[in-house]
Amino acid sequence: MTPVCRLIGAIALAGAFVGPALAQSVPPMGVTITDPGGSYASTRVELGLNKSTVVELETPASDVVITNPAIADAVVQTSKRIIFRGVSVGQTNAIIFDAGGRQLANLDLNVELKTSELEALIKKHVPDARVEVESANGRMLVSGFVDDASQMDQVREIIGLYAPTGMDDILNLVEIAAKDQVLLRVKIVEMQRGVTKQLGINLTGTSVNDDITSSIGTVLGFNATGGSQGGLVGSASAVLNRAAGVPQLTLDASFSALERIGLSRTLAEPNIVAISGETGDFLAGGEFPIPVSVDDQGRLGIEFKRFGVSLAFTPVVLSEGRIHLKVSTEVSELSAQGSVNINGLTIPGLSTRRVTSAVEIPSGSSMMLAGLIQSTSRQGMDQLPGINEVPVLGALFQSRDFVNSETELVVVVTPYLVDPSQPSDLRSPDAGYSLASDLEAFLFGKLNDMYSRGERIDPAAYQAPVGFIEE
Repeated sequence: MTPVCRLIGAIALAGAFVGPALAQSVPPMGVTITDPGGSYASTRVELGLNKSTVVELETPASDVVITNPAIADAVVQTSKRIIFRGVSVGQTNAIIFDAGGRQLANLDLNVELKTSELEALIKKHVPDARVEVESANGRMLVSGFVDDASQMDQVREIIGLYAPTGMDDILNLVEIAAKDQVLLRVKIVEMQRGVTKQLGINLTGTSVNDDITSSIGTVLGFNATGGSQGGLVGSASAVLNRAAGVPQLTLDASFSALERIGLSRTLAEPNIVAISGETGDFLAGGEFPIPVSVDDQGRLGIEFKRFGVSLAFTPVVLSEGRIHLKVSTEVSELSAQGSVNINGLTIPGLSTRRVTSAVEIPSGSSMMLAGLIQSTSRQGMDQLPGINEVPVLGALFQSRDFVNSETELVVVVTPYLVDPSQPSDLRSPDAGYSLASDLEAFLFGKLNDMYSRGERIDPAAYQAPVGFIEE
């Protein structure tokens, strides 16, 4: 085969592959394909949901075709007047032909919820809100600016009245101009005072006659406190009869006396920062294990429960300087009261004091939750019936204990609107700290070297509270 023949064959082979592809992309001769919106008569029309738009024609129409009648429909009132109505949210198109089959109009119909009435309602009830509301594919999109979170909540509530399925259909792009970082300074103080008194006497008489020994006595305990708590304890023994041939009598006496006064103080002063609408949490204490389940092999499932001083708060900035604050404070400690013993495993109880409150206060102002007082008194007396009625002598056959406990919890909270500060303005507690050398620790008993004084902070440039600029 000559080179010319080979070249002609290659061209023919290439045409065999290229030809079908061109046949698919290029319409046959005499055929015109018009894409939506691609006609000289194409127009975009915005239809309100459940609202109508009137289209006036110069040339009489003969036929109207709507792609999806479930989204929009048409009523041909006259040959030159057609009314389109939005049925449901979505997009479709409508083509209008004349008697000769020529296109008079190719309409892209976009059916959305009209928001002009909604924007007017927002402007009426929230005049300071600078927002715009749009409908996008059935959802409500709100953008713009508001002064604080309170205005944003009002705008959302109004839009929710128009949204098809409520708040879930609202896309929020609004910016809040007010500061939204809140520093909460909390002081938690709990004072406990306890008084315990115990006084008891037990008598035991013993008789020995040859090989027979008999005894009788009292065993009087302290029921209110659960047993002797110590204190002054004494005992005495006396032989009442030493004559020969007569049973020997012995009297034993023991007594216990105690008066105890206790005072305890619990103090926590956390500073927590949270964004408006978010929750901040604080715990100074620990966690203890509690068995919650047992598997087939006898292994215990453990869950940890917190105890100590805990705080949770949720701030909402309503306007500049006003803060809605929800505070929950709890002081708990392990206690033998309410403890449970399961198969030799003792699970302690919890003594808990808890307070929850919601208030509205200005930035920088303080609120005190006080008057949370608990007073408990327990008293018990063990006696011998009959003998306890005898004056003076009855006191030798009784045991008495008394317990009084008083607790008061006070919580002081102070919120501040704050901004982050510069790292150069911060000072940490370990600034200048250095360990003592081995020689200083051995000879002088030092654990740390002398702190460096560092740079002096100008009082005029001091920005508090720690790490934030207070407003």
